[in-house]
Amino acid sequence: MSRTRAVSPTIYVARPDLLELGNDVDHDDLQGVLKKEIVNATEVTIFGGFYSVEPLIRLCATIPKRSRKNCRIRIVVGLDTTASIPTTWDDMRRVRSRLLAEKFVDPIVAIVDSRPVHFHTKLFRFMHRTHPVWFIGSANPGSARHELMVRFGGRHDALSAYIRAVLAKAVDVGSVAINPRIHTLRDFFMAGVLCHRPRPPRLFTFDAFQIKPTHRDQLSAALAGSAGVSHASPETNGFGFNLLSALEKTDSDQPRSSNAAKDRTALSPYSIDTVFGRWMPSAYADRVRGHIVSGDRKRAQRLMMLGNRLQDHDGLHEIRRAFLEHVTSMEAFLSAHQIDAREIPNRMQRFEAFIAARIRSLTNPEAVERYARSVMLTAMPDIWADESAVQDFEDSFFDDLAFRADAKTKPAVVRSIVDWLDDPSLVTGEDVRKALEAGLMEVPWTESDWV
Repeated sequence: MSRTRAVSPTIYVARPDLLELGNDVDHDDLQGVLKKEIVNATEVTIFGGFYSVEPLIRLCATIPKRSRKNCRIRIVVGLDTTASIPTTWDDMRRVRSRLLAEKFVDPIVAIVDSRPVHFHTKLFRFMHRTHPVWFIGSANPGSARHELMVRFGGRHDALSAYIRAVLAKAVDVGSVAINPRIHTLRDFFMAGVLCHRPRPPRLFTFDAFQIKPTHRDQLSAALAGSAGVSHASPETNGFGFNLLSALEKTDSDQPRSSNAAKDRTALSPYSIDTVFGRWMPSAYADRVRGHIVSGDRKRAQRLMMLGNRLQDHDGLHEIRRAFLEHVTSMEAFLSAHQIDAREIPNRMQRFEAFIAARIRSLTNPEAVERYARSVMLTAMPDIWADESAVQDFEDSFFDDLAFRADAKTKPAVVRSIVDWLDDPSLVTGEDVRKALEAGLMEVPWTESDWV
C-alpha cells in the first residue's frame, strides 16, 4: 500500500511578479528551490509536455562536477504533433550530448509519441540517496513562464510506478528516431508552413510634384505617347523621379524597375490558399527554399551595390544632376499637357532627406536583407485550441483544394492529395475534408506521398 507524505504548505511560483502575492501567502521562488534540491541529488527525473533546451541543461549543470558521475539523469518530454518530431528529436539529442559533455554518465533522454494524445505531464523527482523530493504542477522543464508547483517528500508508490511506465513507453533519443506518421488533419496541417510574399518596398521613387486625382485621366492619356521625362517612373501615381534609373545612368520613358531581379519562384503549384495565407507542405518548402534564398541573396547584393554607389561622391553628384534634369523635363511635360501640378513644399530639402535615408538603409545589411526578401516561410501555427480559427482555416483550405482539383491541369500539391484519395466522386470541399480525415485514420500520410 502506498504511503503519501504531506504536501508542503509552501507553494513554489516561477515569475511571481505576474501576481501580487502578499506576505500572508506562503510562497517561494520555483527556480531557486529546484536548484537547491538538485545540487545534492543522486538521481534526477524530469517529465514535461514541452521544454526549453538551455534552461534545462543549466538546471542539470547546477550539480557539482565532482558529483555528476554518481548522479543518474532521466528526462522525458512529449511530442505535440507528428510535425514536431524532427525538431524535438534534434533538441533532445542536443540535450543528451551536452549532458555527456558535462560528464554525466549515460543520461536517459527520451520522447513520448503524440499518439493517441500529447504526453503533458509536469513532474520533477530528486532522489537524495533513498529519500525522494517531488514537485508536481504546471512547470515544464526550462519554462520561463509563470508557473505553480507543489512539493512533498517521501515515498509514493503510485508515482514511482508511473515513472517506470513512462520510461517503458518513451523512446530513448540514443536509439532510432521515431518515424513520423500523420494520422490526423491536425498533424497533416502542422507538417507544413505558411507562405507570405511581402509587398515590394518603394525604395527608388521620389515624387517631386503634387498630382491631384483629377489629373489622373490627363496623365493616362499623355502617357500613351512618349512622355520625354527623364528618370521617371510612369507606373507610379506621381510620375516620380526614378532613383534607380539615375543610379544605372539610364534615360528612358520605360526605366528598369526597382524589382528588376524579381523572384521567379512560383508558390501556387506547391501551396493551397487559406484564410491565413498560402499553406505549403514542408516537403515542398524544402524544395523552394533554395530558390528563394538564392534569389534573395542576389537582390541583397545588388541593393548593397546601389547603396555603395549612393555613398560615392561622384555618384551623388550624378544623382543630383539627374534629379534636376527630371524636374525640368517634368515641368515641360506638365505644361505641354496643361496639367496644373505643383512642386511639393521644400522639394530640395525633402529630396536630400530621401537620399540620406536611402544611403542609411541600403548600406545596412539587416535592412537590405529585409528589402530583398521575396517570400517568407513560417511554421504552421498551432491554432487547434481555437475552434473558430480551425473551422475557417479548414473550410478555406478544402474549398480551394476542391476548386483546383476540378481543373484539367492540376498543380503538384493538388495532384498529390487527389491521387492519394483516389476517389473521383469527391466534389465539394466538405467531401474532400471528410475523405482525407477518414483516410488518414486508416493509412498514415508520408513525405513520399507528395509528388
